[in-house]
Amino acid sequence: MKAKKTNVDDSKQGRKAARRSKGAGTLERHGRTWRAVWVVDGQVFRRSTGTADRREAEKVLAELVAPYRLKLEADKDAGAAKRADKRGMTVAADALAALSRSKTVAAGRLRVPLSGAWEAFNGSLSRRSVSRNVNRIYGNRWGVFMAWMKENRPALTGLADVDAETARAFMREIRGRSSAKTFNDYRALLAQVWKVLDADAGLEGFNPWREIVPMDKNTHPRRELTAEELARVVGPLEGEWRVLFAIGIYTGLRLGDAVKLTWGAVDLVRGFIQWTPHKTAKHGTVVRIPLFPALASILAEIPATKRRGFVLPELAELFDTHEKAVNYRIRRIFEEAGIKTQGETGRANPKTETTRKAVEVGFHSLRHTFVSLCANAGVPLHIVQAIVGHSNAAMTAHYFHVSDDALRGAVAALPDVFGGRSAPALPAPVVEAEAEAGSGPGMAENAQKVAKVTLRARAAVEAFKRACAALPDAGLSPADWREVAAALADVEKARRA
Repeated sequence: MKAKKTNVDDSKQGRKAARRSKGAGTLERHGRTWRAVWVVDGQVFRRSTGTADRREAEKVLAELVAPYRLKLEADKDAGAAKRADKRGMTVAADALAALSRSKTVAAGRLRVPLSGAWEAFNGSLSRRSVSRNVNRIYGNRWGVFMAWMKENRPALTGLADVDAETARAFMREIRGRSSAKTFNDYRALLAQVWKVLDADAGLEGFNPWREIVPMDKNTHPRRELTAEELARVVGPLEGEWRVLFAIGIYTGLRLGDAVKLTWGAVDLVRGFIQWTPHKTAKHGTVVRIPLFPALASILAEIPATKRRGFVLPELAELFDTHEKAVNYRIRRIFEEAGIKTQGETGRANPKTETTRKAVEVGFHSLRHTFVSLCANAGVPLHIVQAIVGHSNAAMTAHYFHVSDDALRGAVAALPDVFGGRSAPALPAPVVEAEAEAGSGPGMAENAQKVAKVTLRARAAVEAFKRACAALPDAGLSPADWREVAAALADVEKARRA
């Protein structure tokens, strides 16, 4: 049970306890048992001793206040060391500083032992927030570290006891059996634990993990899939798995985002998905993804009465409880389609003396595929970045304004790998200007005019591309130039109107 704390000013009894305790704490009756009371930096802490026997309660109290008393003594020694140094008493100053350091470490060892560090880290308001799935992965890595410490350094009980050599020995173990990315992930997590618990654990800024240099990521990239491969993959799919793969192929969303996509983010009328990816949520990144007709039709197959909450409710629940089961099923889907999911890395596993393998094709390959399909369809890079929400998309958006028409045109050029298996036709997307200003005849007429000009401009640009492709044997005629220039001028006039 954690100690309760209140402000001294909020409790007369707390103020009296502060005067009586003088760093040693005191006992007060709480029903039939004794309750320990002590004060730290103006905060009154209370915790039941669990006993009615005063002598036993005093022992519990002494254990509770021991780390705080040690820290108080350490601060006094540190102050004495500074005063001695100013007086030129170097030997005494060094001795007092060393004593202060040892007491600080002892206090930290009592307040935050290694065995309780993970709980303290999770409860800290200074740590970076992560999803439940990510935190579970972090917890597993901490468990690996604790198991290694128990086997190789059982005498070390506090965070401050973990010196630079111990940290290097553990990371050598991780390097021998893991990839560069995993090595860096362990280092980053442990460095964060030490940073967050620095004050409570008495580390005084000492962080042995920061001294370890991250490894260069020699990653095994996932490859994109061809349209023929995609057709083989999605052909047998039914139910939520079919919807999941359609989302992956035609939005480029990562698995966690695709599984947790909600109907509130899907606009079947306007033909867009507006979503905040989990990976970039802290930066406020929002992606606006046009609905490819095949994906829109697949989503429209879901009855309107079920379009609430998660788009994939069963997979969302399975992902929360058994993420590995979702990943395993995805791997089986690819393998059943005759697609090899793992490739050789050239790295050896020192324990099994076998060659390590890395994922070559997985759900994330659909994200690569989406980008590749867009690129092959001639979609400008800045539009693709805006759709998938890459890390540099914010800077790209600073120089470019990606219109909804451009986004719709981007995914409209993608192939339909689902072979036309679609639901009844969807309502036509609402023209943005008409949706915002009303549906009056003037707005509708203007929208139709802009649409006609846009089609004319596209036709002219296509003619321009064909002419360019024929160079140098056939150049552009004056008529070609005039047609392109006129069409682009009309578009600019319509845009400004």
